[in-house]
Amino acid sequence: MTQDPTRRPVPGACAPDGWVRLTVPPVPDGMRPTSWRRTLDTALPGQSGVNALPGHWLNPADNIALPAGTLLLIADKTATGTAVNARTLRRYTTEDARLAIALLTPDHALTTLWTRHYARAASAFGRQVTAKAATLLTAHPAPGRPPVILTEAQRPNRRAAACRHACGADIAPGDGHLIGSGRDSEVEHWPDCTTPVPVPQPRRTCDNCEGPGRGHDATDSSGIPGRVCARCAREPSYLLSFA
Repeated sequence: MTQDPTRRPVPGACAPDGWVRLTVPPVPDGMRPTSWRRTLDTALPGQSGVNALPGHWLNPADNIALPAGTLLLIADKTATGTAVNARTLRRYTTEDARLAIALLTPDHALTTLWTRHYARAASAFGRQVTAKAATLLTAHPAPGRPPVILTEAQRPNRRAAACRHACGADIAPGDGHLIGSGRDSEVEHWPDCTTPVPVPQPRRTCDNCEGPGRGHDATDSSGIPGRVCARCAREPSYLLSFA
C-alpha cells in the first residue's frame, strides 16, 4: 500500500483502549490560515476571550485519538477586507469568524451542537460564548484527556527557512513542515530529517511586526500566545496576528 506523501505516522503512537479515532476537520478552502481547532475542556464563567475556554490545540487534518464525549471548538475565519489602525497607521486584514462546538461520538463522528457566525472575529469570544460552552459542558462533561496524535498531516511552510534540526539546510516554501504555531513556529524537512537533533534558535524580534524587541507577553486574535515589542503591546489583541 502506497503511503500518502502528505501524512506521516507518529512513531510509537497508538490509540488507548476505548478511545475514538478522528481526523481533525481540515480548514475549508478559502478560509484563513488563522482558523483553528482545539478541545473544549472547561469554561471560565464571567470571562471572555479564547483563554476563557481552555483546551488542547489540534492541527487540522491530523489523525488523532480522543475519548468519546470530548467537545471540539472549531473556529473558521475569512478575510472581509482591510482597515487602518488609527494610531499606528498600519494596515491589517479584517476577519469574520464561524464558531462551532461539536461532540465526538463513539461511532467516530462529530455531531455539531452549536454554531454561530460573527461578522467580526474580535467579537467571537465574548461572555455569551463562554456561557454557552459552560452549558454544553454541563450536559457533556469533558474527559479532559490530551489527544494522542497518530498521523501528522503536513503543514507546508509558506516562507523559505532553515531546518530546525542539526542539518540546518534551507527548505523551500511548501517543501517542509511547520512545528508549533505563530511566529515561534519552526520548519523541518518533510517527511523527516536525516539528523534530527534540535538546534535552539530563539527569536529576537517582535512576533507581530517583526521589529526589534519582544519584551512583553501578548495573545493574538486567534488566542496564540507570543512576545511583542513595546509598541505592539499597546495594541488590542484583535489587531495582533502571530500566524
